Amino acid sequence: MSTHLNSTELTRIKAAGALLWRPGPDGKELELALIHRPRYDDWSFAKGKAEPGEHPVLTAVREVEEETAHRAVLGRRLPNTEYDVLGRAKQVRYWAARAAGEAEFLANDEVDVLEWVSGAQARMRLTSPLDVMVLDAFLSGPVDTFPIVLQRHGKAERRGSEWPDDLARPLAPEGKQQAIALAELLAVYGAEELISSPAVRCVDTVRPYAELHGVEMKLDSALTEISYVHAPRAIVSWVRALADRRVGAIVCTHGPLLDELISALLYAPGFADPEREPTLNGKPWDHAVADRWANEPLAKGAAWVLHFDASTAEENASPRLVAVDRLKP
Repeated sequence: MSTHLNSTELTRIKAAGALLWRPGPDGKELELALIHRPRYDDWSFAKGKAEPGEHPVLTAVREVEEETAHRAVLGRRLPNTEYDVLGRAKQVRYWAARAAGEAEFLANDEVDVLEWVSGAQARMRLTSPLDVMVLDAFLSGPVDTFPIVLQRHGKAERRGSEWPDDLARPLAPEGKQQAIALAELLAVYGAEELISSPAVRCVDTVRPYAELHGVEMKLDSALTEISYVHAPRAIVSWVRALADRRVGAIVCTHGPLLDELISALLYAPGFADPEREPTLNGKPWDHAVADRWANEPLAKGAAWVLHFDASTAEENASPRLVAVDRLKP
């Protein structure tokens, strides 16, 4: 397969942002952050261009903080927007994002006003129809969600006689670099727990994240490949039980378990609402995409980011899966 990029890809301006929200004063209706940019005299959501080599999730979090002073905890992906800027295509990736705590906004040359408004008010105030499209996607699904990040370990040394105990097989140099990158990337989701297979390659994939952010790592043998061999479907029940606790978590495990999981998550009853399938990377449910995801192994160092509805209409009902995003390091 060719890896050559076309001219549009090479010249495309890459940007990212978020629809920053917080609970309203009544604790029910949410409020959205709108910014006014004096340079353009427009109202929009916080967004901006990526720095060289910067991952989109980090661009989104950085731009939100720079333009609103608020730290953002990313939720589900929203649709991208794309438009021309002086003859070049500009693509903006968006996320839903909860404002973490309070912050003091200070007007500056780039953003002179920050206002918190209702969804209906935002629709009337937004200058760009593209922003209204993203707003509608945001409001069409649950806003208050919690994540379960299913992380595949980074690239490891090859299996062989050098590692008679496969649990002791370490990360390869490339995998160590992936682990360093993940230390920042995984933090954007605000997960409260970190659980890993006891395999060294899994532990070392998320160790930099744990050490950087002071998160305790729990080891669970249910996440090992040998457990999967003995009971392939047990991992599905394990994740279902984790979701029922309604706690954001990062789970580092192995490829075969993740391949089993993604098929179950996308198609098995009990996760998604049969009348309202989850979005996939911010886009509406697409059977072709779901089939491809269910049949393609997840790359080493990549993750499935599951977003569950934090509120449940029925008492004692399991939380509903509302979005599945793929995170590439």
